[in-house]
Parts: sequence; C-alpha cells; structure tokens
Amino acid sequence: MDELSKELTESIKVLCSEGYELYDQKQWERALRVFYRAWNKLPKPQTDYKESGWVLTALGDTYFKAGRFRPAKEALNSALHCPGINYNPFVLLRLGQSLLEQGDADKAHQTLAFAYKKGGRQLFESEAPKYLLAALQPPANKD
Repeated sequence: MDELSKELTESIKVLCSEGYELYDQKQWERALRVFYRAWNKLPKPQTDYKESGWVLTALGDTYFKAGRFRPAKEALNSALHCPGINYNPFVLLRLGQSLLEQGDADKAHQTLAFAYKKGGRQLFESEAPKYLLAALQPPANKD
C-alpha cells in the first residue's frame, strides 16, 4: 500500500469533512462536487491509497442517498478494491442496497447477506426493512 504525504491526507480529510457537512444537509450534488475535488487530489492509480477508499465510499453513499444507484454501485465496487476497506460492512450494505434498487435481487441478496454477516443486525437498524429482508431471504426463483 502506498502512502500519501501527511499534508495531502489532511487536505483530503478536510474536503471529505466539507462534503459530509453538505451530505448532512441533503445537498447531494454539492457534496458530490466536494468529494470529487478530494478524488482529484489523489495521484494515479488512485486505488493504491487507503484515502481512495474513504472518498469512493463517500461518493457511493452520496450517490445512493441521491437515488443515483448505478454510479453508487460503481463507486462502492471500486471502494472494495482499495487498501483498508477489507469488505467493510457499510460499503457492502450500500452496495447491496444499490444492487437491489437496480433490480439485481440475486447479487443484492449475496452482498446484503455478507454485510449482515460482517456487521450484524445493527447495521440495518436505520435502513428500510426491505434491505434486512433481502439480506435474510434469498430471492424467489423465477423459473
């Protein structure tokens, strides 16, 4: 795993903090712009750095909240390839939710079940009940 300078890491943390302030105000598009500013500070290849996992998770989470499930899925899938993410339960939760919202019930079930295994029931407590149900029950066969 490559490491960034302390100054660059701090700059990315500051931008992520600003992005999450906008996120908390439900200003999704503005939050996304700030998170992309953080992403653009990362040297290529970005996924070599643990900070990229933070930024991609923030992007995926924000896209999910904005109802933009395809870019959410893409960002969260990419986050799973970053150092330090190690199948983070929250990343798996958001990825599974995005898959479910896109109609991919099988992959959603697999991903949400893994999130449940890694993070437990409390991970789902503030989420819509359909996500816990999708984690616990495989989709019905369409045969």
